[in-house]
Formats: sequence, structure tokens, C-alpha cells
Amino acid sequence: MSTVVLAIDQGSSSTRCVAFDARLEPVAVASRPLATSFPGPGRVEHDANEIADGVLYCMRHALARAGADWPDVAGIGLAAQTETFVVWDAATGEPVCPAISWRDTSTSGWCEALRAAGHESEVRSATGLPLEAAFTAPKLRWVLDEVPGAREAAASGRLLFGDVCCWLIWRLTGGAAHATDPSMASRTMLFDLAAGKWDPAMLELFGIPEPMLPTVAPTAGQLAVTDAAICGGTATVAASIGDQQASLFGHGCVQSGQAKLTMGTGAFLWCNAGTSRPASVPAGVVATCAWRLGADTNYALEGFVPNAGAVTSWLRQLGALGPDKWPSIRRGAVANISAAWCVPALFGLGTPTWVPVATAAFGALTADSTGQELAEAAMIGVVHQIADATDAVRAGLASPLEVLRVDGGLAGNQSVLHAIADLSAVRLERTTRAEVTARGAGALAGIGTGLWDEATLAAMPAQPGGTVEPSLAGHHRDAARKAWRERLGQVVGRTAAGERP
Repeated sequence: MSTVVLAIDQGSSSTRCVAFDARLEPVAVASRPLATSFPGPGRVEHDANEIADGVLYCMRHALARAGADWPDVAGIGLAAQTETFVVWDAATGEPVCPAISWRDTSTSGWCEALRAAGHESEVRSATGLPLEAAFTAPKLRWVLDEVPGAREAAASGRLLFGDVCCWLIWRLTGGAAHATDPSMASRTMLFDLAAGKWDPAMLELFGIPEPMLPTVAPTAGQLAVTDAAICGGTATVAASIGDQQASLFGHGCVQSGQAKLTMGTGAFLWCNAGTSRPASVPAGVVATCAWRLGADTNYALEGFVPNAGAVTSWLRQLGALGPDKWPSIRRGAVANISAAWCVPALFGLGTPTWVPVATAAFGALTADSTGQELAEAAMIGVVHQIADATDAVRAGLASPLEVLRVDGGLAGNQSVLHAIADLSAVRLERTTRAEVTARGAGALAGIGTGLWDEATLAAMPAQPGGTVEPSLAGHHRDAARKAWRERLGQVVGRTAAGERP
């Protein structure tokens, strides 16, 4: 077998490894599901060892399916869910608690206390992030406070912290490397976005001991070498990046103003903001690091929607959808403001509202309402949240946001794409590539090992999969968006007042 690059896409519900050839074309894929637990209100967790074991399993099977072995591996690229993190014992390698998910909102009350104490502007100015429980720092503090002896052990370096890529690097190298990259570090709420390093003021605010933090290295390069006793062979870990940043790179959004929308468990709208930190960021929009190649950092603006594909799973659980069914939005249904409606905020609200409501609110249901109508209303609610994020990011750009490159599970639902185009007033461009996140991680690994350079990647042919144009008349869109904002305001207002929506 000729040269291959292994790309890991570690998501919220599965682990995937894609083997790419020297033309950056996928030649083999292996996947394994990842379980999620919900041990209490707002809490969302994974088994950290299951994550690492899944990666080892998928790499082994992807190599076998590609007809390759470890001497053929030019490099490994890692992409993973960003704010999810692990804390482990440096001596034994055992996690001291489950991996805490980005969807976990259990520390929202403490974030609210910090806001009330006047720390929100300080956090946003330093890190680019809103003071919200979706990000790592408040949950890491919770772990240090709740696990007996954890704080003292962390202060002495006996406990280590890392995002999922960092945890995987440590595991794949047998503990030889404790490193992350700026794209992941910038999601912790502990990282100075402008300076590109851990922020002492944020560490003090959140009570995080610096000895437990990893080294921050460039996104692509000679990051580490796998341990043959663990992996079955040696290869260079040549890229580490957040999954959404990897998707942005995989879509070829390498120029300022280019944007993509990934719709998986949540929906993530990312726009390349160039090589200077954005000077003006709209409220509720996240400013973050996209990647760092050598000494050059690319920044991004993010609109975050925590409820997308997860709503489909919830609808199946309710019985509104069959086990193998997918929700459908009838053409023109988004303009019917008198129909049944839903605000599906199961994991809180993201951009621009950022409210940890963790509920779903319905209205206009009648005795004749069906499960199909309920499912349609819930998915329209998802689309409105995506439109909210699009509007918010659009307000921070110097040029119009007219095109979104789309991928993810819901991108295969044509009815959802039409609804997004109509309510966001953007053109959607699909790709026939099924592994965009892995492609980004693999491309960066190729850069890190010198297999490719950015010019070579840019010259590789695109694989367009068609476009979806907005077709809803402006006055219908305005009316639908106005009705949504009123219903959303009711839910948020009742939640703020301590009532059930």
C-alpha cells in the first residue's frame, strides 16, 4: 500500500477514522459508536477510556480496510469535540471522572454568579468567549472542587487536564506528550486569544492550577509520536484541532469571509475572520482561534446552536418519529405562523441568547395535532435557531454573508436545507464529500508532515453537491422571524422568572 494519512473525527456520538491517500481521497473508513450519559440535571458525560479505546479500534480497522500498515502512515490528524475535557492521574493514566461534555450546562448557576459579580466583560475581552457553561473553565473548577484531593493533586502536577485531542495524544503516545493546540485551548475560557497563551488572570478567576495544563503547540507539525506498544506501530501525530475548525478547513474556507454550517448533534456556523483578532464581535457571537500554522493564526466567528440532530433523537424517544424516520418540513410551512410551534431548547440556547433553559416549549397544539406536525414544529424551531445564529454572525462581518457551505447529518435532509435557506436568506452549497471534518484534520496532518502545502491543497478539485437557494418572499420571512422572536422571548422570560415555559 502507498502512503496514507489517518484522520480521527471524534464526535459526541461516534468515533471515526478515515484513511486518505496521497491525493487526499478517502480509501477506508472505520467507525464506532460513543455512549453518552445524563447523570443529573444539565449533566452530560462520556467514558474517557471508551473514547481512547474507540480511536485505537478505528485506526486498526481503517488501516486493515485500506490494505495498509503502520509503515505506510505518513501522519495522524486528530479532530475532536472542542469543550469536552478529561482530567486524569499523571502516574496511572486513569481518568478521575468521566469526560465532561460541551453539552453539560450544570455550572450555569455559577456562571450567572460570576456575571452578577461583574466578570463577564473581563472574560470576553481576554478569551473571546461569552461567560457560559458550555465552555470548559467552570466545569473544570467543578471537577477540582468535587473530586476528593483533586485540587491539591492538580497544583502539584499529579493531575493533568486536557481537551479530547490532548487526551488522545497522551494516550496514543503512552504518556510521552501532554499537548494541545490553540484551536482547542481557545475554547477553555482560560486562554488569552490575542497573546496565544494561557491567561494567568483567567486561571486565578476560575481557580485552575497551571501545572495541570498542557503545552500549546501549533495546529500542524511534529506534535508527538505514537507508542508502538499501544497503537501497534509508530507514526507522527501531525495535527490537532477542534472538530468545527477542522470542518472549516476541510470545506476550504481558508479566506476571510468564507463560512460553513455543520449540522450534527448541534449546529455550528463558523466564518473565517482572517489573521487578525476580530475587533468588533456582536453580542452572543464567539470569537475564537481557527488554527495556527507556524507563526500565523487564523481567527473565526462562531454562531452556536446546541439543538440540531439531538432533537431528532428526542423526537424518536417521544414516539413522534419512528425509529428509522427523519423529520420533514413541508415547503412553505415555515411561513405558517398560525400552525403548531416549538422552541426546542433541550440543551439550552446558544447564539445570540445563551440561556440554559434545557426544555422544549410547544404552542398552538390542538386535538387534531399529530406526531408528524409536532416533529415538523420542532425542526422549524431548530431552523429558526440556526437563522438566529446566522443573523448574529452576519452582523459582525464587513461584507455580506450570502453563502454557507454545509455538511453533517442534517445536511442530507433536503427539507431542512430549504427551510434554512428561506429563513436565513443565504444560499447553501453542499459537497459530495462525506467526511469533511476528517478531511480537514487529514489535510492539516499532511501539512504538518510536509506531504502537502497549502497551495497544493487549494489546487485539489472540489466536489460540489448542488446548491439550495432561498425562495421565501421577504415579507413572509420577516413575519415568520417576528413570530419566532416573540415565542422565544416568552420562553426565555418565563425561565428567567423561574416558571416552567
